[in-house]
Amino acid sequence: MGLDRHETLRLRAIIRASIATSLIYLAIAYVAPLSVHAGPAPAPDFVAVGSPRELKGAPGIFERSFIATVGTSPFDKIGLHRLDRGSTPPAAAFRHAMLVVLYLPGTYMNGETTIEDPHYSFQVYLAEHGIDVWSFDYRTHFIPPTSTQGELGELAGWTSDIFESDIDKAVQFIRGQTGSDRIFVAGFSCGGGFAYLYAAMHPDRVKGLIVMDGSIPNGPFVPVASKPGQFATDVGGAHLTYDKRNALLKMVIENPDQSAPIAKYKTARENLERVLYEAGGVFGGHGGLANPQGGFSDATILAQLLIGYDRYWPAVQDYETPDSPSVIAALKAAKIPIVAFGSANIGPKWIAKIQSASKSTGVDPHKAKFYKLEGWGHLDVLAGTKSEQAVFAKALLFIVLNNPQLLSPD
Repeated sequence: MGLDRHETLRLRAIIRASIATSLIYLAIAYVAPLSVHAGPAPAPDFVAVGSPRELKGAPGIFERSFIATVGTSPFDKIGLHRLDRGSTPPAAAFRHAMLVVLYLPGTYMNGETTIEDPHYSFQVYLAEHGIDVWSFDYRTHFIPPTSTQGELGELAGWTSDIFESDIDKAVQFIRGQTGSDRIFVAGFSCGGGFAYLYAAMHPDRVKGLIVMDGSIPNGPFVPVASKPGQFATDVGGAHLTYDKRNALLKMVIENPDQSAPIAKYKTARENLERVLYEAGGVFGGHGGLANPQGGFSDATILAQLLIGYDRYWPAVQDYETPDSPSVIAALKAAKIPIVAFGSANIGPKWIAKIQSASKSTGVDPHKAKFYKLEGWGHLDVLAGTKSEQAVFAKALLFIVLNNPQLLSPD
């Protein structure tokens, strides 16, 4: 399911060539700065936050964070996290202008690096292979988890169009920082839907799409009317509340073999595995959310991912259809290269929807790749035991193959 021998050899050769070329450009830049097109001016509303943080799980990779204010409410903020080598921003060399990726996380997720192991982190894996990776924080990341529904009335206006506008602000900043007019946009789950929406709205800014278990929204996610006064959905459920959820995740992270909080399970690990495997609703209840029992993920890794989730998500997005016929038409006209991955455990309708979306950009078939992941659950695509070879490596190959500058002879 991973790269075949031909793909592996080709990827290694391209990476070696690109790194060698990059070092030459960097040397020239330090000796005699080049006059190159720097792209648009940096967006003035993003500010650096804190100091660069070196990842313990990936020595030499640093995370730098930025925040922008996009409204008058305390919640009206968005963020970015940049992963790259070195404790200072990269030099303005050609390499960083060519290999830039913006990652859009899924529902309840944010851009912070909670998993530092490149075997289980898409962003860290790409950064270790020379990609300039940026991850996005939606406005939901800035809502205190102690907030009540009565304090979240503002979320009634947080539509997909508002979030797409926020993403564009981030892209403008990234373009200014990197000098890259066009970047790759990656998305997981609903982040994949936002990637499609953004590509349709701004095709001139997108070099390629990497969609991980996401599709184009084509109807209300929840086919019922919203409840009066409910402005946000909660990551916690009726039985596994937000506080109980976090308590279980902390137990698995600290010691997965300690006694489970629910008596019918022997260990905290088993407790979390059953909760994830049996998750119902849109996930189907048979490993649709995650399949650690099938060996496709590890509960301790998933706990690290899940504990970083934000609590709330705007309920209005469950009842809208952001991709109108005009948006679909614009996406088809964009002709943007794409690679998409779909987990099969949610069910045949889910995988068919993802595969259909992967054909929507109007690009030549040889520039559109789709991979069906049999036996995989939703979270297994992003942080599973087989993600590195079956997803991350294929995404990296897609990136370098769609950078003609890297394919020229030495």
